[in-house]
Amino acid sequence: MAHPNEALLRKGYEAFASYDLDTIRALFADDIVWHVVGGRNPLTGTIKGKDEVFGWFAKLLTLSDGTFKIDVHDVIANDNHAVVLSTDSAQRGDKSLRVEAVAVYHIDNGQVTEAWFFNSDAYADDEFFS
Repeated sequence: MAHPNEALLRKGYEAFASYDLDTIRALFADDIVWHVVGGRNPLTGTIKGKDEVFGWFAKLLTLSDGTFKIDVHDVIANDNHAVVLSTDSAQRGDKSLRVEAVAVYHIDNGQVTEAWFFNSDAYADDEFFS
């Protein structure tokens, strides 16, 4: 049986794939802190607050022409944290992106309170999203 935090994140990733924003909103704490680590593109940095994170999602989808996809390979979880291993991809015009990624989540009382995102090629992110 999956750990509850594994199930929570799998539910969140499924909701992201189907643009189910209400489900995602319920999984995030109001004061969530979202860290996109590495690179110098418009998506990199620290975002604070649920509304700001949803603004970041909108920017991600705009900059990828709505093609950004996450293929989850595994979710590892305990009572306070979860790690998601994935391949992220997108296509915009003649540009394409495919990177291996790791996301680390802090979870408290069934909500994501903080998240850190790392990928295998920050330069590829910079080229694609800039």
